[in-house]
Amino acid sequence: MFVNRLIVGLIAIAALTSSAAAQNAGRTMLILDGSGSMWGQIDGTPKIEIARGAVDGMLANWPEDREIGLMSYGHRREGDCTDIEVLRDPAPLDRKALRKTMAAISPRGKTPIGNAVERASEALARIDAPASVVVVTDGLETCGADLCALGESLAKRGTPLTAHVIGFDVADTEGQLACLANATGGQYLSAANADSLTDALQQVSQPEPEPKPTGPLFEDDFDRAELGGGWQVQNPDPARYILEDSTLMAMTVEPGYMGKAEDQPNVFRWRAAELPEGDWEIAAQFTARMGEVQSLGGRRAIVQVGRYADADNYIAAEIYRQGNSNDDMWLKLLAFSGGTKTEAKLEIAGDVRGFDLAQILRDFADKGARLSVVKSGRDYVARLKMNGWTMQDGGPEVLETDPITVLRTKGAPALFVGTLDDEQTIARFDRIEVLERAQ
Repeated sequence: MFVNRLIVGLIAIAALTSSAAAQNAGRTMLILDGSGSMWGQIDGTPKIEIARGAVDGMLANWPEDREIGLMSYGHRREGDCTDIEVLRDPAPLDRKALRKTMAAISPRGKTPIGNAVERASEALARIDAPASVVVVTDGLETCGADLCALGESLAKRGTPLTAHVIGFDVADTEGQLACLANATGGQYLSAANADSLTDALQQVSQPEPEPKPTGPLFEDDFDRAELGGGWQVQNPDPARYILEDSTLMAMTVEPGYMGKAEDQPNVFRWRAAELPEGDWEIAAQFTARMGEVQSLGGRRAIVQVGRYADADNYIAAEIYRQGNSNDDMWLKLLAFSGGTKTEAKLEIAGDVRGFDLAQILRDFADKGARLSVVKSGRDYVARLKMNGWTMQDGGPEVLETDPITVLRTKGAPALFVGTLDDEQTIARFDRIEVLERAQ
């Protein structure tokens, strides 16, 4: 009895494992055009017969661990945009059954591509797994759907759908078919005869390469009460920083900046994050209160993100407000290597030349920005990306310094909030990330 139960249990586990593997491998819905124009002929053979043969050839090399389903439209009624049918739900490949189902498709009606893809999306979304549709059509949308808008909508969904579209003996002059495919990360391929249709189907049926991870290698959103052992606060002044509301809030009233002196208080070094060997980016999302516009200059404030080893070896991107008579603001990249200084800077705002400095200061305080150091080979830049606002009307949302070349950098990712005089600067860091960048 025990042996029988064990065997039954192992069979159940194997079935679940097989099902899970199939789901992880992804699912595809093939949508085969059943509109009346598929009776048209190429070299004396009806297009529907050519399509059946090409699909059968595709199935001969279909990945064993990828489920496939079949839909058609226009195959039952003339002039009916709702004539869309799921003929086979996604399941492990049964080539004989699919061949038999395709043989029963008799073209009659219209071409509701958009509604068919929407139906396929709903069917595929029942299981959280990579999903795609392959549309074979010999005509354009005839039921009013905006395929470009549909593609954009599919791309934004929680479980996105990749749409591959093959235009079979059709001219996509307005680009609607291509738009649907491109918006979802799929391919649009044109086929004029049996051979090119077979080639196109083989191309879209091949397993897609595993995408390279695009998320951060390390990230910290400060959602806790203490910084913890992953961080080192150099020369800590606990009265000047706190973690609250998922932010690291830092304040300073003493003149200085990261690296000005070995005893500079509250340099936050993220020891738990390791930078990759190749290209990388250290980026921090922040808001900052850097004072108000005054008649004779303003507050001299600074926010820095960088890589810090010691006062003689670091590189930092910084936003600073000079507070001089022009009250200007700068984006700067500052590098020290063995005590030797290199810098690149870009004036980004001021109280003259059309800048509304008061509004800019409010936007930094309310909306915030993303400040980063970016390494590309031996070149480094400082980059500032505003959160949906710009320094001037019509101005860029991303600003970047000229590159500077540094042969070697060392140290941990670091944050700093400072002032260049004795006025208060306050910044709230919502997140810091280390990202690997493509070579």
